[in-house]
Amino acid sequence: MNGSPHQRSQVPPGVQCFLGEEARRRRRIEERVVSVFEGWAYEEIIPPLFDYADVFAGPALAPRTYTFVGRDGSLLALRPDFTSLLAKIAAGRLADRPAPLRLYYSGEVLRYEPPKAGRQSELHQMGLEHLGGVGPAADAETLAIAAECLDAVGAADWVLAVGHVGVFNGLVAGLALEADALERLRERVEAKDGAGVRDVLGTVGATGGVTSAGVDALTRLTLLAGGISVLDEAAEAFALWPAAIAALGELRAIVDALIAAGLGDRLAIDLGEVRGLDYYTGFVFRAYARGIGFEVGSGGRYDTLLARFGRPLPAVGFMFGLDRLALLVDREALAAPEPEAEDVPSADVAGGLTRARALRAAGRRVRLSGGGA
Repeated sequence: MNGSPHQRSQVPPGVQCFLGEEARRRRRIEERVVSVFEGWAYEEIIPPLFDYADVFAGPALAPRTYTFVGRDGSLLALRPDFTSLLAKIAAGRLADRPAPLRLYYSGEVLRYEPPKAGRQSELHQMGLEHLGGVGPAADAETLAIAAECLDAVGAADWVLAVGHVGVFNGLVAGLALEADALERLRERVEAKDGAGVRDVLGTVGATGGVTSAGVDALTRLTLLAGGISVLDEAAEAFALWPAAIAALGELRAIVDALIAAGLGDRLAIDLGEVRGLDYYTGFVFRAYARGIGFEVGSGGRYDTLLARFGRPLPAVGFMFGLDRLALLVDREALAAPEPEAEDVPSADVAGGLTRARALRAAGRRVRLSGGGA
């Protein structure tokens, strides 16, 4: 056998292995989330583990994709993401099915992550896509389902932080920003770093269309996070930018619907939420819960992705990370332990098996014992 003894006895960094109670806990979480998806009439789809690498082209996914050459010489990739795959399938195999398509998935993705403590390359994602879903109704439906998933797994103090990429895009429209400068600006807004925003815009200057009002507006964007009143503050601050105001109007329609449905106390506004995959075009959100210092799920609207595959459709969706939900359940002690298995002697094979089957029919856990190695 090739490889060092260490390689033969250990899994590579970034991949995972689960056993016993830990595996059962993850399965229970998955079942609860999937039951919510089913309850909202979404249909399960199990897409391929790998596809052609160009399916995952783009600045966000391509550098994190594991690629390999197929036997026929084609460049293939292990899936780093479900959304792009489902968009391709909707435009191909499901092209004859009328929109909207409501699909959900649960499975592994693999992404390259630089070696760093706690960073995983193998991730289990559970999510849904509403392909062909239009406007605030589809967006609000998506957020309501995400909220129910968090309740279903037993999370306590959770919040959905919502924003809209159109606000940021509206503020930078017309600026002559190179791709690198735009990415640095996005990072500084996301980091809530007003001074960093000013530094980036200072390197562009007036020749790039940057005005003092524009600098002030983008700096203000780093501060616009909190309660629902943030939407009113933003409408006043960005009155000179029609595209940003239009995006705020879309976001307000979603928020109003969720408030009417009883979810107002679970919402926060974060207009500086501008990171993420490059295909988002509208509202975005991240789900946070007590005891976890990072989001447990995220999603948003992506109206241009399906056009890449030949079937232009508006779309919205989200994803929960099973690993992060399991960590949340573990920290909040939400998981009920499995009952102990009852030992059933099996020296008398027929009698032991009969007894074990009777216990199983009653829903009990059993362990046959005494039957030898």
